[in-house]
Amino acid sequence: MRTLTTNLLSLTILTGTAAADPYYTEPSTTLDRMGVALEAGGGVEGFTDESMRTTTSDGGNWGVRATIGTKSLLGFEGAYIGSAQSIDALGLDNDAVLVGNGVQGALRLNATTGMELQPFVFAGVAWRHYQIAQADINTSDVQDSDDVLEVPMGVGLAYKVRGFIVDARGEYRLATENDLMPSLNPTDANDKASMHRWGVNANVGVEF
Repeated sequence: MRTLTTNLLSLTILTGTAAADPYYTEPSTTLDRMGVALEAGGGVEGFTDESMRTTTSDGGNWGVRATIGTKSLLGFEGAYIGSAQSIDALGLDNDAVLVGNGVQGALRLNATTGMELQPFVFAGVAWRHYQIAQADINTSDVQDSDDVLEVPMGVGLAYKVRGFIVDARGEYRLATENDLMPSLNPTDANDKASMHRWGVNANVGVEF
């Protein structure tokens, strides 16, 4: 009985000490050890193909991103992506805008895990829906909408401090299944303008 009482008293003291200790923390979960971040941001991007660059201007991009693995070597990013740029073609309203909206998933390889500065590379796959906006009249060769499969890849640099995270990145996006408009330099009558893209952007958010 005395032994049981002693053990219970010891457990009570240890429990109370842990609760009162301001430096006491519960054991980390898997997500705590891996690191989770939520970010939003924007930047500038445009097409690389001559046909698309002749028809469109460079425009803005924006996005919201969730990342799992900011504290580990390998992570995963899921994001909403958006873009808008002016488009000019014979038979299309002068105020027409090419708007893109889509979703993206990517693997991320971090060069560091325990430092404030974190260089990284990423690659993945994305789907983007393009729509011509602000065009009451469209008698041009440009389609009103198009769905494109993209393969984004790029490099970035993140800065993390006190639960906040800022990153800047540059990317190149290969595109397939594009039918928005004919190529200006076709090798046959069915050639479509390539919709590969470049982009740079910056993001801010919080890390858990």
